[in-house]
Amino acid sequence: MARSAIPPIPAARTAGFGVSWGSANDPQRTAGLAHCVVVEAGSHEFPIPHEKSWFNMKYLKLLAILLLSSFTAMAQAEPQLLRESYFSDIVGEERDYFVYLPGNFSARDEWPVLLFLHGDGERGNGKDELDFVRAQGPLYEAWVQKRDLPFVIIGPQLPMYGRDDVSYIKSRRIENIPKRLAEGVPPRPEKFPSTRPMNGSQSKSSDLISVEGYPEGWNTHDGELVGMVDTIIEKYRGDSERVYVTGLSDGGFGVWWMASKYPTRFAAANPIVGLAHPDWIDSIAAADIPVWCFAGGRDQVVPVSMFYEGMNKLEALSSADVRFTVEEDMGHDVWTRVYAGEDVYRWMLSKSK
Repeated sequence: MARSAIPPIPAARTAGFGVSWGSANDPQRTAGLAHCVVVEAGSHEFPIPHEKSWFNMKYLKLLAILLLSSFTAMAQAEPQLLRESYFSDIVGEERDYFVYLPGNFSARDEWPVLLFLHGDGERGNGKDELDFVRAQGPLYEAWVQKRDLPFVIIGPQLPMYGRDDVSYIKSRRIENIPKRLAEGVPPRPEKFPSTRPMNGSQSKSSDLISVEGYPEGWNTHDGELVGMVDTIIEKYRGDSERVYVTGLSDGGFGVWWMASKYPTRFAAANPIVGLAHPDWIDSIAAADIPVWCFAGGRDQVVPVSMFYEGMNKLEALSSADVRFTVEEDMGHDVWTRVYAGEDVYRWMLSKSK
């Protein structure tokens, strides 16, 4: 039996969503749906009975809008790992850095910002080698391990500066970078082996690093890092009162440097297996920046003995929350335990300027 003419509804289709009326010319699709509106969402079709009244037409329009909003919200609930481009005046080339957006990014007007500085082994050209940055740290935790870290995370990459012949850089392979899986998460890496006995002797940190920092380290690019933070605050709803800096190994040295040179920019600093030159401490203490530093009791790369000079000075001068944790049973890879836990993220989120 032919159906009566029904007033048309404008198409409402976005990202796989739509509303349509059955057609008498398409008997396979409309068999049994002669008095239905078909609401399409993704690959699903929902037949909804209708009557020829404008009241029901308005109801169906409202239902369509609600379903569309629901599916849009579901799409926005997925986290994103984006790339931002910038031109580096230091090396004279365009480079990219990672920006991680949490799954419920649209739900907040402002987000805490976490600047992550990688270690020496993750250097690269800022383009096809940028993926090495997500092999460690909070980017690894949020993206690869699919943890719900409530930060907009910035992940820049240091240039190579001729260090591509260093053994641990020369032997690395892009195909070995941990990947985000469609289902589940990959196993975590084994911790570094160490047979060195634990000890707490002291030595001078200035024996390891100069007051000028490393000529090929994060201190060389500090202005660019601040520019990235400013971009993210403006473009991705960053909260300027809750900007944190964390980093491992060379990135740990970079954390101390950034906190000392830009003490008004950060709400907290979290250096891991990276120490401070004593002369960097004064500005950090004067700004009362909370600091939680980590070292490895068996670390032969940055020995724990060299941390005490700077940490004791900071504790004496600062009225902020200053913490120093030594993971006595671990070598240089202390960051694997720190970033895999919850404490340091909760601690940072408890701080604001």
